[in-house]
Amino acid sequence: MKHRLLAAASAAVLGAATLASLAAPAHAAAPGNRHVVVFGVDGARWDKVQSLSLPTLDGLAATGYASPTWLYSSPLAQTLSGPGWSTNLTGTWPDKHKVVDNTFLLNALGTTPSFLNLVESNNGAFGTYAGVDWKPIGDNIIGSGLDREYVLNGDANGYPAEDTKIQTDAASYLRNNGPHASFVYFGEVDIAGHDSGGASTAYAQAMQSTDARIGAVIDAVKSRPTYAQEEWLFLVTADHGHTDAGGHGGDSKLERTSFVIANGPGVPVSSPSVKPKNVDVAATALDWLGVPRPANLDGQPITTASTDPFDAQWPLLAARQDETGIPATTLGWTKTFPSGWSVDNSAMGTGGMAEWRGWTLTDDEFWTATQTGQDRENNVRARGVFAVAESDEWADKTFSGTYTTTLVSPNVSVAGKTTLPISFVSHYLQEGGQRATVLVSFDGGADQQLLQYSANAKSRLVNLTATVPAGAQNAKIKFRLSNANNNWYWVVDAPVFG
Repeated sequence: MKHRLLAAASAAVLGAATLASLAAPAHAAAPGNRHVVVFGVDGARWDKVQSLSLPTLDGLAATGYASPTWLYSSPLAQTLSGPGWSTNLTGTWPDKHKVVDNTFLLNALGTTPSFLNLVESNNGAFGTYAGVDWKPIGDNIIGSGLDREYVLNGDANGYPAEDTKIQTDAASYLRNNGPHASFVYFGEVDIAGHDSGGASTAYAQAMQSTDARIGAVIDAVKSRPTYAQEEWLFLVTADHGHTDAGGHGGDSKLERTSFVIANGPGVPVSSPSVKPKNVDVAATALDWLGVPRPANLDGQPITTASTDPFDAQWPLLAARQDETGIPATTLGWTKTFPSGWSVDNSAMGTGGMAEWRGWTLTDDEFWTATQTGQDRENNVRARGVFAVAESDEWADKTFSGTYTTTLVSPNVSVAGKTTLPISFVSHYLQEGGQRATVLVSFDGGADQQLLQYSANAKSRLVNLTATVPAGAQNAKIKFRLSNANNNWYWVVDAPVFG
């Protein structure tokens, strides 16, 4: 019998997201011997995962997959638990689930359900479990219908004691029932960060206590009589970090950094160069169980190989040159584009910051370190290495003229085609007379405009179609940022032509 257990709560219907608005699944997956457990550690810092002695997490990482991830900032959403757990559990970014803080006001969780609810709605024969003691997760993010949803209130009753109850319940239920999809949440680390700071001994001790709790649940799973015939995938993640003094919600690196650890059959032993995203947690869980991923999901399984030509340049990323505010140990920019790509800076002004003179390849860690609070953190749909035309940072060193630069693709064969599909990830911030333009030319002919931005167009997947002239053999696609002058920027990533 599917039921929801709320300790010290009435049986009143709570405001959890429902699945009533969802269409029937394209096809029902068949429950088998695969199981996935997502562990959520509220407020856990990646640097502490790396530096502390944490036997469980260390063991999972050493024989599996481990990587930092980067979150968003305001105005997309604050680095708070509401947006963080909504992102992890639904596999969508805040511009879709609409949770921007801890109030959950005007959220869209009814149309962006958690991976647990997606599993249940696909086939009720799947077993599902959730154990949480930050009550808003149960009230808002996880919808009704799970086989067991154990919801406690750490804010009212204290997280160390409530975490112990979550550990006991999860260990018992997973050992005895073997649900296919589970979420187990622990909140002690976050409250230690608030009370004592992310650099404190109390915070480190809370990390170690939580590591032991995760280990106890995994040990319970491994004690199942049928464990040897089953395939279990364990995922561990966080919703945000913490400052040294304690607290989160802002756009600092410590607050924005999360992580994904994965361990199970078929999971590569790696710390990948192309970092995953928090939205990948839900996508990985669904993929593991063979449950179709909704079209609006932003995540992808962590085992997905990159096909982005820019990611191949990752080994070439270099340390700062003019950007003295970026740590010297952070590698993150190159002017060397993949074979066939070129940059036309013939209309550029002179001088400026070397890193940003014309189109540059960079990554999140390096680029967002230039200046916080200017929406760079919200370039959430770009992955790995991406191209940016960055007028604002370029102008932080003496320059003359305006900023105009064009990124030119390799030749794209269009022989025998009538249309050329073009897609890419884009993140554009507008100011003044600056313009971002997508152009196409065929066989060296005149440029034809396909798209122009003259207003903000943040973090989106762009799909265009160019009409191919009769007899054309090759096309070039051009991305031009023009007439910029100490204004903002344009990101282009994952271009696909044809």
